[in-house]
Amino acid sequence: MNLITILLYVAVFTFVVAIIQMIYLAWRESRFTEKRKIKKRLMFISAGGKHGQEKLIKYREGVLKEVGAYERFILKIPRMSDLDKLLLKTHLPMNASLFILLSITLSVIGFAIGYIALPQPMTSLVIAILFLLLPFFFLKIAEQHYYEKFNEQLPEALDLLGRAVRSGNALTTGLSMVGNEMDHPISSEFNATVDEVNLGLTMNEAMENLCERVPLADLRFFAVAVLVSKETGGNIGEILDNISRLIRERIQFKQHVKALTAEGRYSAIILIGLPIFMFLYIYLTNYDYISLLWQEKMGHYMIFTAIILQIIGSYVIKRIITIDI
Repeated sequence: MNLITILLYVAVFTFVVAIIQMIYLAWRESRFTEKRKIKKRLMFISAGGKHGQEKLIKYREGVLKEVGAYERFILKIPRMSDLDKLLLKTHLPMNASLFILLSITLSVIGFAIGYIALPQPMTSLVIAILFLLLPFFFLKIAEQHYYEKFNEQLPEALDLLGRAVRSGNALTTGLSMVGNEMDHPISSEFNATVDEVNLGLTMNEAMENLCERVPLADLRFFAVAVLVSKETGGNIGEILDNISRLIRERIQFKQHVKALTAEGRYSAIILIGLPIFMFLYIYLTNYDYISLLWQEKMGHYMIFTAIILQIIGSYVIKRIITIDI
C-alpha cells in the first residue's frame, strides 16, 4: 500500500466524518427550535454589514450567555463574512470551518484519484484544484438563486409594507409584518433589519446593512426612497407603490430579455464547452495522440492560440447576449 492510497483512505474517512457531523448538527438543531431561531437571526445580523457593529457585538455577548454551549461555540468560531453569507443563504447546517474542511477533503480525494487513475500523475493537481473550488462554485450558484428569489418577492413585500404604513403602522412594524408573513429569503432579511433597529441601530444603518447583505439595485431604490422620505417627509405609501410597480416592470422586462437571448446563451454553452469536453475525452481515451500538443513545439503554439481564441470568443458572445437593464 503506497502513500497515495493511504492518503485517499484518510481523505475519504475525514469526508465521511464531516458528513456525519453535518447530519448531527442538522438533527440537533431540529430538536431545539427556539434556539435555532435565535442562532439563525444572530447569524443573519452578524454575517453582513459594517454599520453599528459595536452595538451588535454587545447584544450578541449578552444573548449568548443565555443560550446553550453549542450556540456559543458556533458563534465564537472565526468566520469569514462572505462565506458566512453564502452558507446562510443555502441553509446548509454547517459553519465556515466545517465547509472549508469538506472542501479540502474533496481536494485531497480528487488528487489521490487523479494520481492513481490519470495517465500523467501531475494532472492530479488540476483535479485537486477543481475539487477544491467545486463547493464554492455551487455556493455561488445558490447565492444567485437566492438573489433572484428575493427580487421576485420584493414587489409583493413592498405592497404589504405600503398597506401597513397607510393603515397607520410604523415603518419598523411594517417591516416586521413582512418578515412574519412572507417566506424565506425576504422574511429572514427583513427580520434581521428589524432586529438591528431594535438593538439600537438607526434606520439608515440598518438599511445600509440590508443593502450590503443583498446587493440588488431594486432593493437600493427602496432603501434610498425610505431614507429620503423619513428625512424630508412625503407619502411613503404612494412611494412604495410606485417602486413596487417599477420593480415589477423591470422583472417582466428581464424575463422577456432572458427568453429572447435563450438561444444565444445555450449556443454559448455548447461552443465554449465542446472543445473542453473533446480535449478531456481524447486525453482519457487516447493519451499518446493528444500528448503531442505539449511534446512538440508546434503543439505549444496550438494550445496558446486555442486558449486565446476561446477567451475572445467567450467575451464576444457574452457582449452579444448581455443586455443591461
